[in-house]
Amino acid sequence: MRYTFILILLCAVLTTSVSHGQEISASDVPVADENGVCQNDNTAAADGSCRSNYSLSEAAQEDSVDVVIHALLKISDFVYSFANVRRIVKANEGKTRKKSTGWFSSEKYTVAFDTPALILTQDGAQEQSKDKLFKYVVTPDAIKLFMEKNRKWFDEPVDKDGVAGDWKFDKTVSEKNDPFLLEASVKEATQDDEFSTKGGGLVYGVVVNLTRKWITVVFRGTVGTTDIMTDRDFRLDHESFFESEDDIFVSGGKPGTHMGFTTYLMDEKKGDQDGRKSLDRILSCVNEEFKSNPDVAGKGFNLYVTGHSLGGGLANLFAFKAAQLKAKDDESVKYLPEKITALTFASPTVGNDDYNKEFQYLEKKGNLRHVRVANEGDVVPTNNIIPPASFAIKGNTKLYTQNGVNLHLHPDKEVEVDYRATKDCWSQTSLSSLDNHMVTEYYKRVELPANKKVYQQTVEELYNAAGDFTN
Repeated sequence: MRYTFILILLCAVLTTSVSHGQEISASDVPVADENGVCQNDNTAAADGSCRSNYSLSEAAQEDSVDVVIHALLKISDFVYSFANVRRIVKANEGKTRKKSTGWFSSEKYTVAFDTPALILTQDGAQEQSKDKLFKYVVTPDAIKLFMEKNRKWFDEPVDKDGVAGDWKFDKTVSEKNDPFLLEASVKEATQDDEFSTKGGGLVYGVVVNLTRKWITVVFRGTVGTTDIMTDRDFRLDHESFFESEDDIFVSGGKPGTHMGFTTYLMDEKKGDQDGRKSLDRILSCVNEEFKSNPDVAGKGFNLYVTGHSLGGGLANLFAFKAAQLKAKDDESVKYLPEKITALTFASPTVGNDDYNKEFQYLEKKGNLRHVRVANEGDVVPTNNIIPPASFAIKGNTKLYTQNGVNLHLHPDKEVEVDYRATKDCWSQTSLSSLDNHMVTEYYKRVELPANKKVYQQTVEELYNAAGDFTN
């Protein structure tokens, strides 16, 4: 279910560039894989510290929140569906299945998908990049063609509101002429892009949008019991992101991050040629795109990080680490832009107060931005988790806090904009809490006409309107 929190690993790269060995004819969309010195225009924060602000001319060059929030929500949603399609193919290809042919009769058949290599790359003869888990790029056109050829093998449940649920294998092998809703979402989530990905422990994608001049890292949310066990580990990890004194910018604190989420990013990726952590591999993949992709290098591309639910928590941590390394002039992020922007949906808390101070330091310096979208009545983005849910939790959720600018979405009125705005679990608990966490509910509230005025601002303008970095 999509309200559960990430498990398979994918380095995805989307772009129309022929440098990946394939040219695509994308329709009209993107789909699918981290001091204290003021620079540029500056103002002083309330505590007298330095706060970086962009000039009006620079802000005018940025995309509005309206553009960013819609595009990244579609990408965050798509990563669930596409990974599920690949899972179904891998689980059933070449297997013998049985279907009913009458009241007391059945027949066996062998599952044979038409051209599975359109979305599965493991049998390709190409030499695999050590930074990418696909042997070749999977394009939006390839995904659409695969789905058109193989509709009989899939079932896409649709609810009364016309919203698609999780894909399933169709044992009846019934022919279907009408396109699935997911086929349309490929167009809506993939503009001028290519996509590559592969399963293996943490699901992410890297999207290159030539139209908007974006590179986006997207993380998928929880889909199974392994992820749920990870989600509930709120013990604090004080080491992984803060191994040395050089990693801590604010003296006197003890920053810590969510043990479960951190473990996903910091575990060594099985099969990696250099034995690297998953986080290091993703950073290397993204840095290489900014360095070597001829359609990207030196052309002023921005870097966004996104995800829903657990995917939002991983996006928070990834953006922080990229900005942290950027502030240290680390070679591993040499070609990344100076500012990394996370825009997350339903993101849980990922760190303690001292982690937030480190986060704020990077915000003040201009290296990091986070727009956190949360629904009123969604308990996942809260702290101080209450019984009975707290009985399953490891660690103390009272120690956790949110960060960045919060867009708090209501079902029937204008979005609230505030800085951080951490809410406790009790204040958001209701009988519809799980429904309020679903991607479908985020779509409904994002689209509320009352929010249009707020969306016309840029991320920088949102930050200026939300308040300073000291609360």
